[in-house]
Amino acid sequence: MILKFRKILFMLILVPALFSYSQDKIELKNADKLTGKTENGQNIREATGNVHFIHGNVKAYCNSAIQFLDQNKVELRGDVKIFQDTLSLFTSKATYFGNESMAICENNVILKDPKATVKANGGVYYFNDAKAVFSGNVVVTNPKYTITSGKLTYFRNTEDSYAKENVVVTTDSAVIKAEFIDFFKSIGKTFAVEKVSIVSDSSVITSDTLTNYDFEKKSIASGNVMINNLRNNTFVYGNYLENYETKKYTFIKGNSKLFQVEKDTSKKSEKDTLIIYSNIMESYRTFPDKYIATDSVEVIRGSFLSKSGVAVFSKTFTDSIENISLYRNPIVWQDNMQLTGDSVFAVLKNRKIETIYSVRVETLPGSKNSFMIVTNKDSLYQSRFDQIKGKNIYIHFLNNKVKFVDVKKSANSIYFLYENYLPNGVNISEGDDMLIRFDDYQKVRTVRMEKDAKGQYFPENLLNTTSLTLPGFILRSDKPRKR
Repeated sequence: MILKFRKILFMLILVPALFSYSQDKIELKNADKLTGKTENGQNIREATGNVHFIHGNVKAYCNSAIQFLDQNKVELRGDVKIFQDTLSLFTSKATYFGNESMAICENNVILKDPKATVKANGGVYYFNDAKAVFSGNVVVTNPKYTITSGKLTYFRNTEDSYAKENVVVTTDSAVIKAEFIDFFKSIGKTFAVEKVSIVSDSSVITSDTLTNYDFEKKSIASGNVMINNLRNNTFVYGNYLENYETKKYTFIKGNSKLFQVEKDTSKKSEKDTLIIYSNIMESYRTFPDKYIATDSVEVIRGSFLSKSGVAVFSKTFTDSIENISLYRNPIVWQDNMQLTGDSVFAVLKNRKIETIYSVRVETLPGSKNSFMIVTNKDSLYQSRFDQIKGKNIYIHFLNNKVKFVDVKKSANSIYFLYENYLPNGVNISEGDDMLIRFDDYQKVRTVRMEKDAKGQYFPENLLNTTSLTLPGFILRSDKPRKR
């Protein structure tokens, strides 16, 4: 009971004290000329020339002022300067409210303290909270950052800023733009929303939302994400992104798409654009660049098309050479050729296919031999498929056309013969190794068998007496398409 009484007594003493402090009167310390009057029942004083007011630890100076004694406020005019400890506030017109300890600055205002300088067209400063709410061409400058915006709330003690309307935050390592940005200087964190972009040393990121961790040089973005590798004009899109600038590594998830445009400088047009679709995309921007796509991967590079569970696209130390590696049930189409295997690899030179090879990995569950199918471009014979099967298949191209195929281990082939463009039966061959050459029309020209070679020819009238497909033959029509 005694303890409760003491608490009540303490509150009865404290509340009047706080009320008295908040109601401290603004005191005029100096003026060259002073006049007083009563207007609408209000006591008013007008001061001119070297005017000086104080309110607690706040000091105000100006050329002229109108003091409303009953309202405990003063209108300051001309070369207004307000000081509080290390704070300096400069404007040409302000109204200071003693009960609220705040100043409304109607014209251009400059706030200075040892940490930063804030400029704006106008705004309000709350002296008890060390808070500025400025608007109109707001600029915050600090040796380590700048902020520009349409509106901004700035806390002096922590240097936290809440900005909106065409916000730009510039630090030593990045430039961040958005409609809304919360900037926490002490912990090196920036949160941006709506029309977001961040430019750093080697990349540009745009998104709906983004959190940047300046100390870790890390960004996390979500919603309509895009990152542009500035060094090679590569764009990667997705729903979610993590970017590590120091490591030059980016992780993108959700409807990912890589888009790399090659320019034909002579014609100033796009040429041989690389497109990779996947659920997850990882970008390594260390030289040479590398991209790893995972889950439902589709690759388009000119007439080269592929699907797989994983795809790796990598540059090399030779500018003209690129590599594409495909894993987990890969399939490749190149013009009228289809290739499947446990793993498929492609080498491109000057953005044109030079070599594609398929490898069987017998340690994989469900491992199968590589299988190549060449469809007939002649509409009269589209049901005739040249087929090659073996452990490993190496396909060599010239001007994007198959020139010869080298089959290693357990080679089998079915190829149709033509004479003067008319069908002339089929050859069925098998052996340990096989070398097959193609003509300019992508038809088999010669076949050379090595080790345990076997072959059989069936003329046209006997085609119905034998199978015209090798075991494992599956013709796929679900080629990737641009979207």
